[in-house]
Amino acid sequence: MPKVSIITPLHNKGPYVEETLCSVLAQTMPDWELIVVENGSTDNGPEVVRKLPDPRIQLVVSQGRGPGAARNFGLGLATGEWILFLDADDLLEPDYLSMQLACAKSGSEPGLIVGCTQEFDEGCPDKRWLRRPAGWRNENEELMSFAISCAPWPIHSALIRRSHLPPPLWWCEELDAFPSEDSAFWFPVIVNARIAWSDATGALYRRRTIAGRNETRDISLWIDGLTKIIDHNVAALAVHGGRPTQGQCLSILRMLEEKYWIAYRVGKTQAARKALEKAQYWLAQCSPRSFSVVIRKVVGVHGAIYAGKALRLVLAKVISSSKT
Repeated sequence: MPKVSIITPLHNKGPYVEETLCSVLAQTMPDWELIVVENGSTDNGPEVVRKLPDPRIQLVVSQGRGPGAARNFGLGLATGEWILFLDADDLLEPDYLSMQLACAKSGSEPGLIVGCTQEFDEGCPDKRWLRRPAGWRNENEELMSFAISCAPWPIHSALIRRSHLPPPLWWCEELDAFPSEDSAFWFPVIVNARIAWSDATGALYRRRTIAGRNETRDISLWIDGLTKIIDHNVAALAVHGGRPTQGQCLSILRMLEEKYWIAYRVGKTQAARKALEKAQYWLAQCSPRSFSVVIRKVVGVHGAIYAGKALRLVLAKVISSSKT
C-alpha cells in the first residue's frame, strides 16, 4: 500500500500537466501513487500523461464531469494511507511529501497535515509570495471562522488521512459548476479534526492560468456559488449539533458584503440584490459587540460599506497631502 495517494483531475491542462507530474516524480519520498482523472479534456493533456512511463502514475477516466466528480472518482480508487489533491497546473517542490509526513510521526495521529503555500503568476515562476493557511498555528476558532465561507488553503497544501475522509465528507459534486467549490469541501473535513501544522512551503500554487476556474469575473456565478457553499457548511455544523458562532457569522457577512459591492459597482443588479439580502440576514445573526457591527445595524449593509469606502478615500487623501 503506498503511503500517499495523489489525485489530479485533468481538464484541458495540456500546457501544464507535464510540469505538474514531473514535480511529483521528483519527490524525495518515493512511496506514492498518482491517479490522474481525465475529465472531458479536448486538448492533448491525456496524451501527455500517457507518455510518462512510471508505473506509479495511472490515467483513468471519470464517470462524471466537474472537478469534484473527478476527485471523488479518484478517491474511490485510492489505496494510500494519506490523500493529497493536486490540480494539474500546480506544483510540488521535491521535499514536499517528506516534510509533510514528518509531522505524522509526532504521535498525535492528526487527521490533516497542513503547510504553507508559495504562489506565483503564470509566466513568472521565480517571483513568489508565501501564504500561510488560515489559523496557522493559532486557536481553532480563527480557522473555523474563516473556513465557513472561504477555502482556508489551496487544496495541495494539506494531506488528509484516508481514514478521516469517509464518503459523506467527499466532494459535493452539486457545486462543481461554481468557483471556489473547495470551500465546501474543507469546512466539513476540518470540523472536529486534529490538525498538525507543518513548516513545509513546497506547495506551489500557479495563478492566472488559461481558463482557471477561480479567474472567472462572472460575479453572479460567484454569488450563487457562495450562497450555496455557506448553506452547505452551515448544514455541516448542524450535523455535529452546532450553529455558527459570532466569528463565523461575521466572516460570512464580510464575504457577502465584498461580493455585493463588486456586483453593485459593475451594475449586476439582481446578483447584488441577492448578496445584499443574504448579508442583511447574517447581519441580523451578529451581536452588536463591535463598533462595526453596530454601524451596520444602524445604517444597513450598503450604507456601512459606502461610508467605510468613503472614509478610507478621505484618509488616503489626508495621508497623501501630509507627505507633500
